[in-house]
Amino acid sequence: MKRRALALALLVAGSAAGCGDTTGSERVSFAVEVGGIERDAAQPLAFTSDQGWEITLSEARVALGPLYLNTIAPLESDRRSPLQRLGDLLLPSAHALGESHLSSGRIVAQVTTQVEVDALAPALVAVPGGGDGVSEPALTGEVWLFNRDGALGGAAVRVAGVARREGVEVPFEGSLVIDQTLVTTGGSLDTARKVRGIPAQVTPAGGGALRVRVDPRGWFEGADFRELTAGTAREGRYRFTSQDNVGRAFINRARARAAFGITFSPTR
Repeated sequence: MKRRALALALLVAGSAAGCGDTTGSERVSFAVEVGGIERDAAQPLAFTSDQGWEITLSEARVALGPLYLNTIAPLESDRRSPLQRLGDLLLPSAHALGESHLSSGRIVAQVTTQVEVDALAPALVAVPGGGDGVSEPALTGEVWLFNRDGALGGAAVRVAGVARREGVEVPFEGSLVIDQTLVTTGGSLDTARKVRGIPAQVTPAGGGALRVRVDPRGWFEGADFRELTAGTAREGRYRFTSQDNVGRAFINRARARAAFGITFSPTR
């Protein structure tokens, strides 16, 4: 993978550059663990969206990897104006706003294994192979999404659940497939896979554990599920697509920085 070769080169360069530092920049290896948000696993994941829909998820799976830690600082604010939120529902590329800010920086750690995460399961699961890098502070993380067969059926993200509001109940399901429809002018398929600028104030250290959690509660911000009821339910569920407002919101929010949390524990 060209990206992996580039990352390794940057890591080596970063290590060499840091050899003269009094703080040190030795190469380190660490464990990697992934899971959903911390919560009571005995209860369903239920929450209220910004549009007042009470949503209960029965499935939320994400295929991610590789992952990189970068020295570049996150944007000061990831809040969007009402006009920008409208753009999110119209343009699948809206999640990339501010991407130019991330063109600099330096990769200090990487995780090259691709893994499937059950975002409804709070228990952390070890990622085979772990990660490696140099012991320098990172300020942001970069997660790549990829299409996966099996439980995800060729999608990068798959979700199902029920949305309720004002007596209306909408069982739903849908997925995010990373393909050419998400590629903007001058972009690439790899660009569509990236979620960059995730706040991550961590310093990789040998014997520690990098922890990545996926939070699906913001996936439907701005979505009005009532639109789905104009269609026909299949096997008891309405399926959203990129042609309706629910699908457009999901395509952007599942690739938003806020959907991912990255921390580092000095011990496993």
